[in-house]
Amino acid sequence: MNGMNKISRRHALAGAAALGGLGALRAWGRGISLSPNSKANIAFIGIGNYGAQNLIQLASENIVAVCDVDWRDKAQLPGHFTLASEVAAEHPGAKRFDDWRVMLDKMDKSIDAVVVCTADHVHADAALTAMKMGKHTYCEKPLAATVREVRAMVEAAHRYPRQATQTGIVGHASEDVRLIVEWVKAGAIGTVERVDVYQSDWDAGKRYINAYSDFDHIRDDVSIPDEVKWDLFLGPAPVRPYNPMYLPLRWRNWQDFGTGILGDHGPHFLDPVVWALDLGYPETIEGDADPGFTGAVSHEMFARVSHVSYRFAAKGTRPAVSLKWWGYDTPPTPAGWKKDTPLPTGGGIFYGSKGTLVYGPVYSSKPGEQKQVWLLPEELDREFKRPARTIPRPASHWMEWIDAAKAGTQPSCNWQFGGHITELCLLGNIAIAHHGTLLQFDGNKRSFTNSDSANAMFGRPRRKGWELPL
Repeated sequence: MNGMNKISRRHALAGAAALGGLGALRAWGRGISLSPNSKANIAFIGIGNYGAQNLIQLASENIVAVCDVDWRDKAQLPGHFTLASEVAAEHPGAKRFDDWRVMLDKMDKSIDAVVVCTADHVHADAALTAMKMGKHTYCEKPLAATVREVRAMVEAAHRYPRQATQTGIVGHASEDVRLIVEWVKAGAIGTVERVDVYQSDWDAGKRYINAYSDFDHIRDDVSIPDEVKWDLFLGPAPVRPYNPMYLPLRWRNWQDFGTGILGDHGPHFLDPVVWALDLGYPETIEGDADPGFTGAVSHEMFARVSHVSYRFAAKGTRPAVSLKWWGYDTPPTPAGWKKDTPLPTGGGIFYGSKGTLVYGPVYSSKPGEQKQVWLLPEELDREFKRPARTIPRPASHWMEWIDAAKAGTQPSCNWQFGGHITELCLLGNIAIAHHGTLLQFDGNKRSFTNSDSANAMFGRPRRKGWELPL
């Protein structure tokens, strides 16, 4: 079999009917009320790999339906992957679907809340549809794949305030992130004017990476496994042939499907910086990339190594802040860091007038446990009097969302907050695509003032039949 999956007429009509029905009949948010003592009925869109972790964290609720587009087993996909087929087998009571549109249509009355963990390019479609149907909605980071999609999701969150939204920046609920915010705001390291945020070229990340030479294979004729629902994976993206270099996980490297390492890990590591320093939109953004990121490759893939320099204006008593992203690269080691000890594989460094704060990959941090936050030098760490804990400590990032849904409130990493962080990452990707150009940004108009081509990248073409459900 070549090109696209052979989809039956009945299946195609079902998908079209679901999409049309959802858009035409449920263009409002009902705001389902949940009893504080009841369990939420949750449907999951994307249950392989990290989607499985979301399901584990919410297993105390009722798992009523699961959906995925890749049902291969271990014999077909050896390696360190959590497979949707195995996850579904552990939840025999949950109805299984390939098409999330069909799932939401058929299961509508049985679903209170939806968790979206698809490839980035489908986030907005699935999450906005769930919101319009009145569901409490958790969407993985990055919140969406384009600036236009992010803004549509934030607007939807404003439009449907009774529905709890949460962004999957899971370290947000951790003790580490909340300590960082409290300590920086308390003046632990003095005045902060510079921050480095980074994801190093870490060994565990190799399974996410495509070589630029893979670009030469995007038109290869490769058979599609029956268990892979390729057309549904494509969703709103332009049609292209199936290739195993996309699935699983490595779709992140391709502009039609992912948002690169800045969209993937940037939200985790920007989170405490934006929160602690109250960063809005930058005044300027400038990106650079490795020499191989050029020509046709730069229009299909993301840079192997990249950097983005953001400049944020002064705000209140806070001075201007320079923030630099290091993508698959490591910033200089700060003074006072233990000799012969490498920096964490990802995280950030606040440089203050009195000292430095370093943090590691906070996506692995937990509530109630300080794990990877360090004050430098050692004398500062010893002498700094820890302030009272003023930020609430939720039981978990996931349960904060469920608790908010039951209380009729919003969790702390709702789409307004997570949307802003996602947008900063996407603006950074636009700067990388314009490497060598200092882009000027108007925060009031929410657009670049010196580059029409940069503004044109706020959206991208969508496949017919996959219009954004606004």
